[in-house]
Amino acid sequence: MVVNCPSCKGQIEIPLNTAPQTLKASVPIRQNRREKHNISKYAIYVSKKGEQIGPFTKKELREAVRSGTVSRDDWAWHKELSEWRRVHALIPTIHVARGGKKIGEFDDEHDILSGLRDATLLMDDYYWCEGMSEWTRLYTLEISKAALATTAQKDALKAAGQPFNELTTKAQVSALFSARKDGPATAKQRALLSYLGQPVTETISKKDAADRIDAIVGSNDGKDKFGDWNDDKLILFPDIFADEIAALKKECFAEYNAFRSEGPASPELPKLCWDHAIRIFTYLDATRPGWMKPRSAMLIDHFLPCVKAKIYISPTAS
Repeated sequence: MVVNCPSCKGQIEIPLNTAPQTLKASVPIRQNRREKHNISKYAIYVSKKGEQIGPFTKKELREAVRSGTVSRDDWAWHKELSEWRRVHALIPTIHVARGGKKIGEFDDEHDILSGLRDATLLMDDYYWCEGMSEWTRLYTLEISKAALATTAQKDALKAAGQPFNELTTKAQVSALFSARKDGPATAKQRALLSYLGQPVTETISKKDAADRIDAIVGSNDGKDKFGDWNDDKLILFPDIFADEIAALKKECFAEYNAFRSEGPASPELPKLCWDHAIRIFTYLDATRPGWMKPRSAMLIDHFLPCVKAKIYISPTAS
C-alpha cells in the first residue's frame, strides 16, 4: 500500500496488512510479549525526512523519542488510524492531578496501576492526556479495576465494622487493617472478656484482647462458658450487638413466611408486612426479655403465638 507523507508530500510504501482502520482510544496500553514479536498485529510507522522508519511498538517508539531517533513532532501511522498523526498523539503523556495540583506524569497506564497498588495514587485522582477534552477520574480507566479490593477483602472490612465503598483499593484495605492491628480493643472484645469474668483495662489493645480470649476459650472451663455466649450476648449487651439482633429478627420473619407458604392456608397465619413484624418484635422485647434464647425457639415459641394473638394489629391485643 502506498500513502502520501504529510511532511514531504512524497509517497511511502506501507505493508498491505497494515491498512488504516478506525481510530480508537488514545491512552496507551503496553503491548504484551506476544504482540511485540508479532509486528503485523500492531506496528507504528514513522515518516522522517521523506523516509519510512519502523515498525515500532509503542514502547519502542517511546525509547526512540527519548534517544532522539524520532521527534515527537514527526508524523506516524498504524493500522488502527484513518490518517497520519503526530508521534506525540500516539504516545501521550498521562498527567495526574490531586486537589487542583499536578502530582505526576506517566508514560503508560501500567504505571498508573502500580501507583494505585502502592497507594501513591488514589482512585479519585484526576488524569488528562492529549486528545481528552477534560480531566477525568482515574477509576474510569479500565486498568484501574485491577487495583480494587476483592469481595473477600470487602467482607472482611464489613465484619470488622470498617468503612468502604466500590472504589476501595487493595492498598487501602491493607492500610486499614495495619492501622487497627495494634489499636484499642473493640467493644465486642471488651464485652466478651467481661462475660468471661476477666478484668478489662482502658488501655487493652485489640491484639492483647484477642490473645486473652483465645487462651480462655481454649481451656475447658472457658470453653463451657463460651458455649452460651452467642445467645447471652444479645440479652446482656443489646446495644453492642444491635446489628446481629436486627439480622436475627429478619431471619425469624423470613422463616415465618416460609413456614406459612409451606403449610395449608390458615386465617391464624395471615400474610404480614415488615411493619407488622416490627410490632411483634417490639412487643416481645418489652414483655419477654431473653425471648431470642435459644434462637431455635424464636419462631415457634414466641413469634407464632404473637401472630395468633394478633399482636401485629395492636401490641395490647390479648
